[in-house]
Amino acid sequence: MSSIKVKDKFWLFASPAHDDDIFLLNRGCDERFAKRSRITPAEGAFMLDIPNVIMVSSQGRPVPFSEDAYGYMESFCNLKNVMWSITGSTGFRTGNEEEFICELSKKYPNIMGAFLDDLMGYGGTDKGEKFYMDEIAKMKEKLSNASKPIELWSTCYTKSVHKYSKEMYKDIDGITVWNMQTNEIPDMDKDFSRYEDLLPDTRKMLGLYIYDYDQDKSVTLENMQFQCETGLKWMREGRIEGMIFLTNCVMGIGLKSEYWLRGWIKKVGNENL
Repeated sequence: MSSIKVKDKFWLFASPAHDDDIFLLNRGCDERFAKRSRITPAEGAFMLDIPNVIMVSSQGRPVPFSEDAYGYMESFCNLKNVMWSITGSTGFRTGNEEEFICELSKKYPNIMGAFLDDLMGYGGTDKGEKFYMDEIAKMKEKLSNASKPIELWSTCYTKSVHKYSKEMYKDIDGITVWNMQTNEIPDMDKDFSRYEDLLPDTRKMLGLYIYDYDQDKSVTLENMQFQCETGLKWMREGRIEGMIFLTNCVMGIGLKSEYWLRGWIKKVGNENL
């Protein structure tokens, strides 16, 4: 039996190319050679040499059942696992994501999950726990029509851990834990443990940023090393089952953090887990 490699558990959090240009344009770029990223999801996965992608729509793009959406799936032909967003960034929904994911599952064997990104931002305001629970239950029921089991995963932010009860997550198979405040990376164990306390039996992955959106620069190399090595340690300990890197939309512009990450994955990616 072949051994599981470290990089087999690495994922790219991805969305259409240029999706984050709004954060990059018209700002200082001392460490960058470009103010736009042209890197697509498949290119980002190739550049990092990782086999799994979470494809997250942005303001409804790519539209379910569109040529663009199928085109993205075709570009993922050599990836091991793909999740497709059931709610996109800011919680945006077109309303037929479940049907589309079920359709994808028939044609593409590597589709294995649906992803809730920013669910609690759905509609622009907090609609309350019962609303979100009902929505998740409806999504889960529709996904049961797929030709194979489809896992349901969700974005969770460390700052929101006390906002909802354990019951809120009862229909979710796994959570991905994120903190956009990259200056708080040294406190990641304390932050992550709050979700462990709330959801001890729920599967978990760790989300890692390579770009500091508030400071308009790379995550520092010191913090990149700390979060990556801590995440790998947690994977080996069984605290998490994967690590997710965000995002292709800030890659290919000269970020020092990206260069460091590529080298680190090359160094540890083929180690046995």
